[in-house]
Amino acid sequence: MKKRITAALATFLCIVITASLVPIYTAFASESPPIVAAPAAILIDFETGEILFERDAHTLRAPASMTKAMTAFVIYEEIEAGRLTLDTRVRVNSAAARVSTDENMQGSRLPLAHNTYITVDTMLHLIMLPSSNGACVAMAYRISGSEAAFAERMNQSARAIGMTSYFTNSHGALPHYTNVYSMGILLREFIYKYPDILRVTSAESVMFGGANRLNTNLLVRPGDFFFRYADGFRTGTTREAGFCLASTAYRDGRRVIAVVMGAGNNQERYGDSIALLEWGLQESARRYAEREEATRVQAERERELAAKVSVVLNGEELALSVPARIVNNRVMVPLEVFEAVGAQVNQYGDTITVLAGDGCVIVFTIGEYALIVNDETVQMDAPPSAAYDTVIFPLRFVAEATGYSVRWDGALRTVFVEKAEDAATY
Repeated sequence: MKKRITAALATFLCIVITASLVPIYTAFASESPPIVAAPAAILIDFETGEILFERDAHTLRAPASMTKAMTAFVIYEEIEAGRLTLDTRVRVNSAAARVSTDENMQGSRLPLAHNTYITVDTMLHLIMLPSSNGACVAMAYRISGSEAAFAERMNQSARAIGMTSYFTNSHGALPHYTNVYSMGILLREFIYKYPDILRVTSAESVMFGGANRLNTNLLVRPGDFFFRYADGFRTGTTREAGFCLASTAYRDGRRVIAVVMGAGNNQERYGDSIALLEWGLQESARRYAEREEATRVQAERERELAAKVSVVLNGEELALSVPARIVNNRVMVPLEVFEAVGAQVNQYGDTITVLAGDGCVIVFTIGEYALIVNDETVQMDAPPSAAYDTVIFPLRFVAEATGYSVRWDGALRTVFVEKAEDAATY
């Protein structure tokens, strides 16, 4: 009996089948970026920092009240340094009171009474919601002693995070310059370092002076431009700047940042921003899924390589389309090797019958430990199993049933099949 199946075993073990690990890559449909009317815009994936869309991202432009995002960032730096808290009461000096109602200052005019005290938290809300110029000036004096000194502090903080900006005041009602790329950097750094700012910028309004002061960012307020996933950030509108908006949105674990500068009107500013945010959330999710799939494929490839076992028959290494592997301390080889030598393989449920060309009959069952060769039973300590869309079975028992010995070299992760009678078994 052993002689009849020895030739068959030697033949199928000698067949060389090229091993390959083909990455499984899922294709995701991707729509084109939206059409943007504004002359300058950028869209950034918050997590990765990837620029998903950009137009004229580095030309310097007046940011108007988007400047206030930089002012708020410096305030949070002071809180982090321990020099301020949200409960610190800040005095409204004469300069702040004057600016708060100055008709020559573009932007929001929200009166602040001289020599009154307002908490830092309320100041932040006044700066980031109704866009109070006076609150910016009050904080500038509290932090740096003058608005000029505070503007230099703004520039220092801007340079530290990689912005190209030239700030001369704390509020943006008077022109100075930055670009959409720099504003995108600022928002990403701000939200990453001080996520509490979203508590402020997502609010629809703040109560101050007996009145409800509305957020100028219409993305977060019910109305024509409401975007349900938006949670900030800051508008900007002056004659020189046009209509500007820095914004962010979050959905299903993905956050994106959009900045639009120089839009021609409110419709353009919000239409562009909503289109960018909506497309950005979809694109960010698509790219995330691609990265996850690539990671999964790489991990699978590494597992395959780690589990792979080389099989050497009489000094010649074989290659298998489904690599040999160790399962439960046994080298397992695929069922396809029988078919490769012309044997007829029939499977009825979990039972496999192999009819070799020399009349030898081999029968085994997935999950069972008995190998039947021409009505003789061989007990195995590792059962055949279903894996990788095939059946794998223990090499040792089939090999030994044909008069071969199997020697394992752990350092080489190689099993040697040979005729030598004194080969150590594995």
